[in-house]
Amino acid sequence: MNKISSIIIALLPTLALAQSEVHYDQCKNSFNYLGADYQGTTNKNNDGSQWCYLKDAQEGAYWANVKVETIPQFKTKSGKTCRAPSSYQGEQFYGCSSRNHTTPWCYISESEWEECDLAEPSEILSHTHPQASKRLDRVALGSCFKTKGDMPEALARLITQKPDLFLWLGDNIYADTTDMSSMRRKYNEKKQNADYHAFLEAQIPVMATWDDHDFGRNNDGKHYPERENAQKEYLRHFDVPQNDPRLNGQAGIYEAKMLGGDNEQTHVITLDARYFRSPTFNNYGQCEGEQSTILGEQQWQWLEQELAKPSEIKLIASGIQVLPPLYQGRSMTSYCAYGNGQQFKAAIESLGETAMSGTSYESWAEMPSERERLLRMVQKSINDGKTKVVIFLSGDQHWGELLQKDIPASSEFGKQATVYEITASGFGQNWPYHIENPLRLPIYADTKGDGSYTKQCKLPFNYGGVTYQGCTSRDNDKPWCYTQVDENGKGVEGQWGNCAPSGAQIPTGYVGTVSPSISNLTTSNRHLINKSGSNYGMLDIDWQNRTIKMSIQTADEEAVSTIITF
Repeated sequence: MNKISSIIIALLPTLALAQSEVHYDQCKNSFNYLGADYQGTTNKNNDGSQWCYLKDAQEGAYWANVKVETIPQFKTKSGKTCRAPSSYQGEQFYGCSSRNHTTPWCYISESEWEECDLAEPSEILSHTHPQASKRLDRVALGSCFKTKGDMPEALARLITQKPDLFLWLGDNIYADTTDMSSMRRKYNEKKQNADYHAFLEAQIPVMATWDDHDFGRNNDGKHYPERENAQKEYLRHFDVPQNDPRLNGQAGIYEAKMLGGDNEQTHVITLDARYFRSPTFNNYGQCEGEQSTILGEQQWQWLEQELAKPSEIKLIASGIQVLPPLYQGRSMTSYCAYGNGQQFKAAIESLGETAMSGTSYESWAEMPSERERLLRMVQKSINDGKTKVVIFLSGDQHWGELLQKDIPASSEFGKQATVYEITASGFGQNWPYHIENPLRLPIYADTKGDGSYTKQCKLPFNYGGVTYQGCTSRDNDKPWCYTQVDENGKGVEGQWGNCAPSGAQIPTGYVGTVSPSISNLTTSNRHLINKSGSNYGMLDIDWQNRTIKMSIQTADEEAVSTIITF
């Protein structure tokens, strides 16, 4: 986070619109503001009115003015009553403040002060961990947690769906700091949030990885100076047992668990794409060219061993997206991993993506050789019979989408293999803008309405002078698309079909749900959900029929889903 952003956030109560007054019962027991801890309220930067941070956000606001008559008395360690208010260096606060002192204090007279009793923390529950013997029938995933918008409704709906496992995929808090006490406080505040408290009470088993904002700082990697301590705070938050290797010498938070019994095992692998990561651009550190790494060699060797273990399904979690190809709207030489360009370009060509351009935001594609290494290792695992299907799970982007990549055949790694990805991000956040991604899950269409959905829509396409990123109902009674376009993206006359509706059979399985309000949920095709207030992902595994439904969920509904066989 840059200095200007920090100043704006620090002065938020001054800059925000006028707030309604609340009863003190709605205030947090303690909060930190501009480096000082408060137990009570303060008028700092608020035109003389007392305010506090709220236990639960109200209409998107994290703070509110407080009715002074509702503020209780506060006591010092000796039992004396704090003045109401204490006045210090132009600030008035009710209760206690740690300004210019190591612990909270208050005035007990005009000139005498004493340290206060520490506030009793709210009950903090622990996360529940999965049991190795428990088969996974439903897996949910999400990331980028903010206590705003429709986060409460989305999290409440998720709880009612009772997943067997939930994966937190990074930006679990927004720390952006080298101050570990601040990081711990934000983790604790998340657990104390009423909606997250309900999630913990539901005892939904959890696995997790991190991304930049809970690792340390925006887009940071191995040069973040507090990565060892940040790992300790992360493991503390997720309540890992004391015998966990990551608490006993392992650098990085990667782990893997085999869940379920014979012939019904799901192998869940969580990667650490931060701890060992080389700079992606030169403003994050000195570029390492062809030596650039995302996982670091030790984690790579560990992953290779994990992928050699047999399971029916492998779920691989990453804080950043895996499948979108390199964004080619900027010079290739600007990427740190470019080096002399030979290895960089060869990796893109090897995967058949020379003419593709993906998201401009952070992803594995910024290091093409690392991404190719990951995809080829997965391809080998599939072709060696170690798994029937691989699905990547990712967060970070503030949108949800379903992706598919056909990894080209290779003499070393075997025949073509198809892999999938669910991106789910986030709670209380969205990104309602067009995002490039040619590897989004295909939309299938029939031929001029014949009902056989075997052809892929060519997106985007131009029709009647308008460019469409997804299906359109223009001049037709059903959503349709072109299945062939010319070199200018214009639809070839006669080469069109109706888009496959819910329940339709397609080459990879079946279309699941397509929300009746899909046009209100996306700026692009049906497999991108970026206009809902929140989104999270879901996998429903039918072990008897050997199918997996992959879906993007919102606070209100299942927005879009597809069913694949394995």
